[in-house]
Amino acid sequence: MYVEVILPLKLSGSFTYYSNGYNVKVGQRVVVQFGPKKIYTAIVLSKHNNKPKGYKLKSVLEVLDEIPIVNKIQLNFWRWMSDYYLCTIGEIMNTALPSSLKLASETKISFNSSFDGDITTLNSDEKIVVDTLLIKNDVFLKDIFTKLKKRNFSLIHNLVLKDIVFVHEQIHEKFNKKKVKSVKLLIDPNSINKFDLTEKQVIFIEKFLHLKKTNSNKCFSISEVLNYVGCSRGVLKLLCKKNIFEIVEQVKSRINFEQISTKPLNKLLDFQKLAVKKIKHNFLNKNVCLLHGITSSGKTEVYIHLINEQINAGKQVLYLLPEIALTTQIIKRLKVFFGNRVTVAHSNLNNSERVEIWKHLRKKSEQKNKIIIVLGARSALFLPYDNLGLIIVDEEHDSSYKQQQLAPKYHARDAAIYLASLHGSKVLLGSATPSIESWYNASTKKYSLVTMDQRYSYIDPPEIDFIDLRKSYLKKQMKYQFSNEMINQIDDELKLGKQIILFHNRRGYSPMLICSECGCAPNCIYCDVTLTYHKLNKQLRCHYCGYSKDIKTNCEKSSSCNFIDKGFGTEQIEETIKIIFPTIKVKRMDYDTTRGKKSYENIISNFENGNTQILIGTQMLSKGLDFDNVSLVGILNADSMLNFSDFRAYERAFQLMSQVAGRSGRKGKKGKVLIQTYDIDNSIFSLLKKADFNQFANNQLNERKMFSYPPYNRLIKISIRDKNQNKVEDASSLYSNLLKASFKSRVLGPEYPYVSRVRNNYIKNILLKIEHTSSIKEAKKILLLVNQKIKLKSKFKTIKIDIDIDPL
Repeated sequence: MYVEVILPLKLSGSFTYYSNGYNVKVGQRVVVQFGPKKIYTAIVLSKHNNKPKGYKLKSVLEVLDEIPIVNKIQLNFWRWMSDYYLCTIGEIMNTALPSSLKLASETKISFNSSFDGDITTLNSDEKIVVDTLLIKNDVFLKDIFTKLKKRNFSLIHNLVLKDIVFVHEQIHEKFNKKKVKSVKLLIDPNSINKFDLTEKQVIFIEKFLHLKKTNSNKCFSISEVLNYVGCSRGVLKLLCKKNIFEIVEQVKSRINFEQISTKPLNKLLDFQKLAVKKIKHNFLNKNVCLLHGITSSGKTEVYIHLINEQINAGKQVLYLLPEIALTTQIIKRLKVFFGNRVTVAHSNLNNSERVEIWKHLRKKSEQKNKIIIVLGARSALFLPYDNLGLIIVDEEHDSSYKQQQLAPKYHARDAAIYLASLHGSKVLLGSATPSIESWYNASTKKYSLVTMDQRYSYIDPPEIDFIDLRKSYLKKQMKYQFSNEMINQIDDELKLGKQIILFHNRRGYSPMLICSECGCAPNCIYCDVTLTYHKLNKQLRCHYCGYSKDIKTNCEKSSSCNFIDKGFGTEQIEETIKIIFPTIKVKRMDYDTTRGKKSYENIISNFENGNTQILIGTQMLSKGLDFDNVSLVGILNADSMLNFSDFRAYERAFQLMSQVAGRSGRKGKKGKVLIQTYDIDNSIFSLLKKADFNQFANNQLNERKMFSYPPYNRLIKISIRDKNQNKVEDASSLYSNLLKASFKSRVLGPEYPYVSRVRNNYIKNILLKIEHTSSIKEAKKILLLVNQKIKLKSKFKTIKIDIDIDPL
């Protein structure tokens, strides 16, 4: 028997191994050797009896799982994603599996015990290595390099040649089960009187017994017991000495299966009931339904009722959200109704948590302890579902659903639709401002469409007003970044005890610092961008590669010590608000303040509880957050979202402004939105004020049809990167010419992007437009052939070619 396996590497196709007598199943993890020494965990893709010819086969070294860790639907999903997004199936595996499930060997070094030479002749670094191995034999190479404080492979090689050490590969498990020390009662509770106990010890035992009554099956940790009984650890130690209690170490799941009290579902309003009825009816004929509900129309309540029907039918539900921040609020709402049958899955979880969720979904556990609802960001698509009934893609328009950096560059919304087809399940796309592509698909009857044009509790939509920044500056009615009108409105709302959201889609203190004498701005040494000024930690940072440096007191060119900050970011807005309203509690929500595991939760809960009165943030604030007491939303510079040379710029600006405006006036009185702009006569603002998404979408469709952009054409972006600019120039020109031989005028470029050098790599982009009447499969075949032709040329072997299907 032979097996085809997938390795977590950027290599095309699968690899054949002899099964070595193991009863291997498709989807299991097996340990295989790849190359001269390296050992990897691979996934079994298929089995067969056809012995390959022309080379000697290696054998499977070990089978790691009793049941397959990946199911057949997942493997089909991986194959599709590899084919559609033009990446290797190994790259898909690398993205899909938690790192603790894809083990790779690491090099270890051991001292040769049979060596009888003189080690006193070794140099200082060699002695460090040998001394380390004499203390503890079998040490990882990376630990040796840490000890040496440098990476020195030639040193290790010399020691091997001298027969002093030998190296080998060892694979090791990265996943560790969570263990807690818990308190166990050793005696019969009725025999307490037989022991000589102090008053504190008696109280300790009585309170412990009371605690056990609340959950007799649960093992309580030491800290839980001590907190409940209110005694010191010393009392417990004495009781252990008397053999009344024992401290035992037990394995504890990272998934919380404690029973949570739930309540019945909320009653829907008439227009929500009608929406649920229409969605269910549409699902009889179409597998995908677009729910177009204005902000605060109660889309989440509609989702909850549809989820409940799936649970009653014994089906699983995947609830996708674009931003991890959103899971904080939504998980609380879902647990109220569904208890511990819902869990969260996203990239902010540590590897051990992700592995436990993965293994639990693969395990045939009892229904009462089975996760039914998975709430997560785009990576939740890759979990091993076996009975999926519904996928909800909330805020389906959001660009965060698109993987932008590493392959596979997939769009979670589109991938979810294909995954649902594999499961025979339905997809509900929800948004107040749908993507133009989804709107087009609904208008051409590819998707069904359901609308909700009323707000929950029939509250009026917020009133949107615009502030002309030109006039405000001319009349000297500006204070820092705020017009007088904006400041007065903030003050009025604060006096009424209301909360305010201020939106500006740029983090940091200032986009750049400029020398007052020579006009120079510090640039990133790896990217063609100016460094953003972060005042809080006195640093200049690149938002593309992460490079940072401390602020110098003098300009490097003119030696002047006078700098002027140009533009403003969320950090500067926070500083300004604290100056204007010194007694008000302000928080900032952007990438810089949300890096910690609990940071999202803390910022959101503080605002929900009223501990924060003004919340300042970037586009994170626009993604469906629900706050009861927000009466005013301020958008400080709308023009920064409009002035981009991108055909999607107006779509994104309209979506962002509509979404962030929708945070205002969700409960109680009608909300207000103030938007500061230099371009007050722009047509987008009149449509925004009327909340006329239909007209806006139709305008966008007319423009895109005229210029052959999506949804009327498919786009493929080819990015060519290298550290040598001349190579990029030559390779991109050749690539473009080869494409034009087949695609003619459909090829645009090559052109340098707005930022033409990132991480020391020069970039040139080529854009390919494919009509829907043409075969996208044939286009992809031609692309792969062109890739091969380019790579065959020795001068282009080092260049990197990234292909992005349906780029954003």
